[in-house]
Amino acid sequence: MIHLEFLKVFWDYTLDVLPYFLLAALAGATLQTFVGDRFLSRKLLSSPLAPFFAAMLGATVPVCSCSMIPIARAIDSLSGKSYAPVVAFLVTAPVLSPVVLVLTAGMLGMEMTLFRVAFPLLYAMSIAYLSSLVFKKHLSLPLFQGSGSRVNSKHLFVRNLRSLLFSTGKYLLLGLAIAALIKVLTPPNLIASFSGSILSYPLISLLSVPVYVCSGEEVPIGRSLRDMGMSDGQVLTFMLASSGICIPTIAALFSFLPRKLVLLYTLSWFVFATLVGMIVDFSSALNLTIGFSRFVGTSE
Repeated sequence: MIHLEFLKVFWDYTLDVLPYFLLAALAGATLQTFVGDRFLSRKLLSSPLAPFFAAMLGATVPVCSCSMIPIARAIDSLSGKSYAPVVAFLVTAPVLSPVVLVLTAGMLGMEMTLFRVAFPLLYAMSIAYLSSLVFKKHLSLPLFQGSGSRVNSKHLFVRNLRSLLFSTGKYLLLGLAIAALIKVLTPPNLIASFSGSILSYPLISLLSVPVYVCSGEEVPIGRSLRDMGMSDGQVLTFMLASSGICIPTIAALFSFLPRKLVLLYTLSWFVFATLVGMIVDFSSALNLTIGFSRFVGTSE
């Protein structure tokens, strides 16, 4: 029955994301309470290179597209007049991490790993600086500020943690419910059925958004899709779209970012994942064509 399957999928999704979300909430609360603007605002988030540093931070934290939200919220609260650092972090955090890169290299090869590193970093810098030009952020104090007192620090930590869990968690649960419903109603072989058409890239990207996967989970799925006949570009489109952004992420971002910025972030991620797949396959086909032409010319 559909409602039982929905409950099972929703429960599985919740169990998958909960440990990462709790870990990220603890990290976010710690960041806000004990680090705060003493480090981030002055050394990382106020410089012209802040988006790059935020992107590098995102590439080192083992979080998925949902559990990165508490840390992103902390970065946004400390980033002064620009949304660029939080946008850069939001791009790299779910798709780049040491674990993900090791899995990608082992299951899909070094070439796919290099593609997965290079394209998201380029996209992160582009969309981050674009957002800083289009959206002006009013200077405000961080949502929570640290304190030198141990008692006050403990109190602030608990308050920060509670705020992150409840303010972001309610959007997360709503998004997980929507994602579970869509997965239940979507035929399991629908994505693979479009792989023979040029329209497969935008379709795969579009259909991958509700297919919620934790960071790293998309790699074995991508391997199986390639074994079923998908090209490297189509697999890369799936991995970027499914792990980089999902309905729970979009829902949670509305809790602290401007609506138009969230819409730009969502649309640009869809376009990015689509174009990356097409570029990878076109480059591969072009190299094969050039190689074949040289071979024929030599043989003649």
